[in-house]
Amino acid sequence: MNKEILTYKRILQRLTVSQNVQVLHAIYDDVQPYVAKLQAIEPVCKTFGKELSIMDDFLRKNPKAFETEEIVKKDAARDFTVRAVIAKVQYHYDFAFTAEYREDARRLLHVVEKYKDAAKKEYESETALLRSLVNELQQMPDLTDRFDITGLAAGLKQENEDFEALYNARAQTVHDSRIRGNATKYRTSVNRAFDNICKVVRGLLLMPVTADEKTDTESIIDVINAQISQATTVYNRHAGTTAGKKKEDIIET
Repeated sequence: MNKEILTYKRILQRLTVSQNVQVLHAIYDDVQPYVAKLQAIEPVCKTFGKELSIMDDFLRKNPKAFETEEIVKKDAARDFTVRAVIAKVQYHYDFAFTAEYREDARRLLHVVEKYKDAAKKEYESETALLRSLVNELQQMPDLTDRFDITGLAAGLKQENEDFEALYNARAQTVHDSRIRGNATKYRTSVNRAFDNICKVVRGLLLMPVTADEKTDTESIIDVINAQISQATTVYNRHAGTTAGKKKEDIIET
């Protein structure tokens, strides 16, 4: 039985404009390694990339769009720091001068490598992942001190908290309906471009392809499903939190 792409249209519609675009960006990045191997998907993926760029341009120019310059800067700062942490641990592992030193570096590398793709995730997912990374590092003070990443971990913790505070503040006040211009038009176009990718991918599994092409096609389905599944989890958590807050307000009233 061929792999199937998870149902995605409903969850994309339920997400805010910014969340929708963030999920599609993550999918676009994850699909790129397979584009060169599958000629059939290259044209639709190219169009998908163009539509994402158009949507990004619309959001950047829109003063009421969610992705304000400050949010982008804070997200970039924490992305840089988490990459620095991983790179520094990798360096100590690669250039360890004793077996004991290498083993300690390996223990730390095992932790940080789990979060190497955190920057590709949707904003809320990345925040949760980085919080987990910091918590794990804080439980290994002997190693973080030995490999001189205690300061980086503390900086990452602060950057993540700063981002989350700004993100939550904006989420409380900015809604799709407040975005100037026809956001729906751009959102529909980029979602349609993604839908075309899914159609081509499904079609490839029904065609006579090589074993490698089938493997690559199934890998694309896996990365799409991973992002859709994560987006669904994030949405359900947020919806549950909102419902709980409304219930508390009613009780307090």
